[in-house]
Amino acid sequence: MLLSAGNRTILPHLQDQDGVLVRRGQVYVPVGTLRLEVIRAHHDEPMAGHFGRFKTVQLITRSYWWPKMRQDILRFCDSCAVCQQSKTPVGRPRGLLSSLPVPERPWQIISMDFISDLPKSGGYTCIWVVVDLFSKLAHFIPCSTIPAAPTLALLFTKHIYRLHGAPEVIISDRAPQFVSRFWKHFHECLGTKLNVSSAFHPQTDGQSERVNGLLEQYLRCFCLDQPTAWVKWLPVAEFAYNNAVHTSSQHTPFELTYGFHPRGGVAPSTNVVSSDPVYRSSEMAALHDVARRLLLEAKATQKTQADRHRQAGEELEEGDLVWLSSKHIKQAGGKFAPRYLGPFPIVKKISSVAFRLRLPSSLKVHPVFHRSLLKLDTSSRRGAIAEGITATSPPSGEEAFVR
Repeated sequence: MLLSAGNRTILPHLQDQDGVLVRRGQVYVPVGTLRLEVIRAHHDEPMAGHFGRFKTVQLITRSYWWPKMRQDILRFCDSCAVCQQSKTPVGRPRGLLSSLPVPERPWQIISMDFISDLPKSGGYTCIWVVVDLFSKLAHFIPCSTIPAAPTLALLFTKHIYRLHGAPEVIISDRAPQFVSRFWKHFHECLGTKLNVSSAFHPQTDGQSERVNGLLEQYLRCFCLDQPTAWVKWLPVAEFAYNNAVHTSSQHTPFELTYGFHPRGGVAPSTNVVSSDPVYRSSEMAALHDVARRLLLEAKATQKTQADRHRQAGEELEEGDLVWLSSKHIKQAGGKFAPRYLGPFPIVKKISSVAFRLRLPSSLKVHPVFHRSLLKLDTSSRRGAIAEGITATSPPSGEEAFVR
């Protein structure tokens, strides 16, 4: 008989069927380890399938019942280490867009990247693309192969430093040239900070990637019949790009760099450029102010649009354990290899979306990762969750019964 402390019956919907308490065809599971065993049998076992929240709840409630069982099942599923290691999260990727700062003047912050594996043209097979993040002015430099760091330093001096001086910041991906000791020391001497992308997340250098796409499109249009003649079109492609209005700044790269439009041979020159240096200086300052405001507005719009397809995810802090996506890491097992490795501790929070992990020496990868490749470990909570499910004393409001 079900009794309360006041000797009155509670939970009258439970019926005694041959010594088993039943609720609408579901067997009642009393407080204790039996509840945990029921959940494990319907989630961890091969016949259960390690399925997620919904399927596990449906499978257990088909035959069993106890108060707040859904809450217990959800907490158990969320803390399953096997599920965390084997399954890819559904929904939008984690990590909101973290935009780079807008420069205050031309050639303060630049980005660089390579277009490689091109048809051999005049002895060249790749293009080094260097872009100023303020004016958007770009230089397209042909190379016979992707150069080693010493050669790249010579090309930088010849094509960039000679014209624009040393930038404050260079943004790039993690190509071997850009993370080499020589390249780092070279720019230390120039007082330039190197900002490289996190591992397996080259979107940091999105500006160069977009310019690469435009350059490839241009060369495709003019090299359809002669794909090995692309190198002769490269100087003209650079002029055409720098003479076109950029959607973010609403000005051409030439105009923001030099203060006027160059003669291009397509239309007569109607520009009247003042010879007064004071007027020219104030005019350029005003032009840069307008361009920077437009760049800030464009960047805010880009973030709003990008974040519609992302989610912030759980807040990660130093000391947290996280699982690392293995999609870019070679493993034995092929399709059956774990989707996530770890968990690994966060040793440094570099930004809201970049984290340094403590990795084992067997993983030969750079230890800084974007938020989209990480998920918070909840398996460490399994012990506390199991203890809560098997608590020997009923929670407040749960039934007590005597036989």
